[in-house]
This record gives sequence, C-alpha cells and structure tokens, in this order.
Amino acid sequence: MHEYSVDVENNKVIFYLSIVSIFISSVLTMIINLWIEKIPYIEITISITTISIFGILYSLFDKFIWKWKILHKLGIIKIPNLNGKWKGNFQSSYHDFKENLPVILIIEQSWSKICIKGKFNHSKSSSDTASIKVNLGKEIMLHYSYYNDKKPEYYKMGTSNHRGYANLEINGNSMEGNYFNDPSNNKNWGKLNLKKVIES
Repeated sequence: MHEYSVDVENNKVIFYLSIVSIFISSVLTMIINLWIEKIPYIEITISITTISIFGILYSLFDKFIWKWKILHKLGIIKIPNLNGKWKGNFQSSYHDFKENLPVILIIEQSWSKICIKGKFNHSKSSSDTASIKVNLGKEIMLHYSYYNDKKPEYYKMGTSNHRGYANLEINGNSMEGNYFNDPSNNKNWGKLNLKKVIES
C-alpha cells in the first residue's frame, strides 16, 4: 500500500491520540508501581513511556479503529472507508464505447495508506498515488494514478503496458467516473461504473 492525500484535517486525531496516550501511560505506571510496592524485598519503579502507548494506539487506530461507523456518524472521522470489492463494467474508446466490459476493483485501505487494484478483461492495474476529496458538498471523489499490466497474449492488439489516471465519484456503495491512459503509450480512455459487492 502507499500513502494517499485527503482534504480534511488529520492533526486533531494525532492530538487526541497523544492525550489518551499520556493518560493511559500515567495510569498504567501508577497501577503497576502500586502493585510492585506490595511485593516484599522488591524496590524498583516501572515507567510506561507515552511514546510506546502512542505507537500501539496509532497502529490500532490506523488499521481498525478508524473504520468504526460510530466515529463516522459523529463526524470525528471524515475519510470514507472504501475497503472491499467493487464490481461493474467499463466502456472504452478502443471499442468506440459500444461494449460493456467487466471490471473489478479491489481496494485495501487503512487510515494512512491505500492500494487500488483493477482487474480487466485483458489486463490488471495497481495504483501508484491516490487522493480522496470529501469537502466538495455531497459528493466524494477518488483520484488515483495507476500502472496497467497487459497480458502478453494481447500485445498484438496494438496496446501495451501503460500508466493512467482515474477520477471516480463515490455515492454510498456506488462508484462511477472516467479513466485516461498515458497518450504516449495508449491514447484510449473510458468510463467506469461499479458497485461494492464485498465489504472488508
């Protein structure tokens, strides 16, 4: 996975995690030392560092806690959870937009990183960079660049491995938009329409 940018302020989350870490480390240090004092012939003091607690909390938040729906409903977390399998179809300028071809997007996302993998009829792709925009009104936009790896048996069709860019509008469990391939390798562009079929 790679990092992605968002148009929302994330510093508050780091601040809250820091405050909670200070509180937890202080309480744990006090409890452990009170327990040690009751043990005969042992005269040591244990200190639980704030940074170690912060590291644990951040890891849990980054992978799991940020997905909690209650945090999204309360507006604490504004980054949408796009994790899952998105299935649909695409139309390409290569076929003059006359065919609906199958496409699957697999999105793996944490609070700080994301990976968008595409499976098409003749190729597969993987994202290089990505950004999510939520402050556009009601709509949510996903922008990402990708590298498309074409199956060797289809090289003779006149297209090859290439880079590209996708702009997708997200509405609940639906996603639609356009993709544009690097014109130096592949001048085609197309339209995508997908729905989430598996949530992870």
